[in-house]
Amino acid sequence: PRCLVTTAQDIAMHFYLDKMHPFFKRKKAEDSETPSTSKAAKCKQRKYNPDYIKYGFTASDEKPQCVECGEVLAKESMKPSKLERHLQTKHPTCVGKPVDYFVRKRDLLKRQQSSIVSLTTASKSTLKASYLAAGYIARAKKLFNIGEELVIPCAVDMCREVLGESAANKIKEIPLSNDTVSRRIIDMSDDIETQLLDRVRASPLFAIQIDESTDISKMALLLAFVRYNWEGATHEDLLMCNELPTRTTGDECFRCLDGYFAQNGLDWKNCVGICTDGAASMTGKHSGVVRKILDRAPEATWVHCFLHRESLAAKEMSVPLNEVMDIAVKTINLVKNSALSSRLFSILCDQLESDHRQLLYHNEIRWLSRGNVLNRLFKMRKQVHTFLEEKRSPLAKHYREAEFLVKLAYMSDIFDQLNQLNLSFQGRNNGVFLMADKIEVFKRKLVFTDIQRIVRDHLTRLTQKFSDYFPNDRRVGNAWIRDPFSVDPSDVDVVLPINLQTQLVELASDGSLQLAFRKTDLSSFWIQTRHEYPELADRATKFLLPFSTTYLCESGFSTVTATKTKSRNRLTTASLCATLRVALSPIPPRLDIIISERQSQMFN
Repeated sequence: PRCLVTTAQDIAMHFYLDKMHPFFKRKKAEDSETPSTSKAAKCKQRKYNPDYIKYGFTASDEKPQCVECGEVLAKESMKPSKLERHLQTKHPTCVGKPVDYFVRKRDLLKRQQSSIVSLTTASKSTLKASYLAAGYIARAKKLFNIGEELVIPCAVDMCREVLGESAANKIKEIPLSNDTVSRRIIDMSDDIETQLLDRVRASPLFAIQIDESTDISKMALLLAFVRYNWEGATHEDLLMCNELPTRTTGDECFRCLDGYFAQNGLDWKNCVGICTDGAASMTGKHSGVVRKILDRAPEATWVHCFLHRESLAAKEMSVPLNEVMDIAVKTINLVKNSALSSRLFSILCDQLESDHRQLLYHNEIRWLSRGNVLNRLFKMRKQVHTFLEEKRSPLAKHYREAEFLVKLAYMSDIFDQLNQLNLSFQGRNNGVFLMADKIEVFKRKLVFTDIQRIVRDHLTRLTQKFSDYFPNDRRVGNAWIRDPFSVDPSDVDVVLPINLQTQLVELASDGSLQLAFRKTDLSSFWIQTRHEYPELADRATKFLLPFSTTYLCESGFSTVTATKTKSRNRLTTASLCATLRVALSPIPPRLDIIISERQSQMFN
C-alpha cells in the first residue's frame, strides 16, 4: 500500500510539472530575438542638473565632480541623496554654505583645469624645442653647455627685441643645461639606432666598413658603418661606435663587433661585404677581423680600401725626386719654424703682391699633404728665392737651377693629379664600377712617350705600383650588372650559370624594366627587380653593395677629433658615441615619440 501511495504521488507530480512547465521555465537571452529591457530600465542614465551645485558638485565628462576636493564620482552617483551624503561625510564644514560659495569654487576649479592643459601644451613645446636645439649642438660638435651659456641668452635677447617680453619669457623656459643637452642627445641617438637596426634586420643583405683609431684621451674606438637596402634604395649609416677597453688586436675588434651583432639580432650570413684598410689587426691571415668575419659570412667579399691603396701606390719615388722633396721640406721648415721668419716672409709676400702669404707644412700621414705642399711651394718659388737670398741660405741656389724647378713643377703637377684622384674616391655611395673606371682612366693618363727620362721612369714606376695595388678588375665578368639591356648573355664578359642567363634574357626583353633602368640609379633598379628576378637581383646586389673605401670611417674619426677636443677630453664614451650618431646619421629622430615617453620638466 505504501508503494502504491508513493507511485500515485509521483504520477501526480509529473502531471503537474508537465502542465505548469512553461510558467516555471526561465527564458534565456539567446532564445529571444529581442533583448530584455528590464536591466536597462533599472540602470537609468541620469544627467547633471544645474541645481546640484547647491550640493557642491559640477559636471565632468557626464560624471559628478566635487568642487571642494575635485573627486569625480561614478555616473550612478548622479543622485541628490548620494551627492548630499558626500558633502555631509567628506566636507561637513561646507554644509549650509550658500550657492554662491560653490559657484566660486566651481569657477576656480575650471580655471585650474584650463591652466593645467595649457601648461602641458607649453611643456611639450619647450621640450621639443630643447631636443631641436640639442640636435643642432650635436651636429655642430659644440660644447653641451653652449645651450645655457650662449643659445638661450641670445635667443632671449632677440625675442625680447623683436617679439616682446612675453616671447622672451617663453624662451627662458626651454631646458638647455649641460646635463639636459647630454640626455637629449642620448635619447635621440637611441631612437636613431633603433630605427637603423630595424632597417638593417629587414634588409636581406648588407655590407660594412670598419676601422679603429685612438682619440685625444688615448681611448681606442671601433667604428663600423653599414650599407643596406631600404624602401627601394641603398642607404649608408653609422652602425656602431664602441670603445675597445684594452688592446686593439684583431681578436678584440672582432669580439666587440660580434657582441654588438649578437646583442641586436644581426645575422652575419646577411653580410656580403667588408671594407677595411691594410692594418694587420684587420687583414691578419689567421686572427684578423676580416678572417673571422669570413668564417661566419661565407658569401662576403673583402675590399681593401681604394683610398689607402692609392696613397701607398703614390708613396714611392726615385732618388732624384726624393732629393727634390727633401729640399722642399727643408725650405718650408726654414721659413715656418721661426715665428720671426714666418712674419717676415708674410710681409715680403705682401710687398710682392703674392696670392698667398704662407707656405704649408708637410705631413707624411695626410693623403693630400704632399700635393698641396709642392703646389704652394711652386707657386711661391720667386718669393721663396728672394727670402732665402736675404737670409743667405744655401738652399737659395736650388731655386735658380732650371733642372730643380722642372722637377719641382713636375712633382707639383703629378701629385696634384693624385690628389684629384684621391678626392674623387671620397664621398658617399661610390660604387665598384665608378671606382674601377677612375683607376683605369688615371693609369691611361700616365702613358707618355716624348718626355724626360727621369719623368718617364717615375711614371712607369707609378703605373707599375698602381697595377700591383689594384691587380684585379672586379668589372670583368660583371658587365651585365652595369647595363643588362646591352650585353649578350652568352658573351665571355658575362659570367653567369645557364638559369641566370635565361633570366637575363627575359629581363632584357622587358620594355617597362628598360624604362625604369633609365630613370633610376643602378642599385635602386636591381632592388626593384628583386621580386621578379630574385636570384639575378641578389647576385647583382652582392656585387654592388660592398663599400669601396673606408671614407665614412675616416670622416667619422674626423668628427671624433672635432667633438672630443683637448678641452673636452673627459667626455664619456656614451656621450661621444651619441653625439657621433646624431651628427652623422641621415635618419631623423622621431621627436614626437621621444617626447611622449618623457615627462616635461620646466626650466628653473
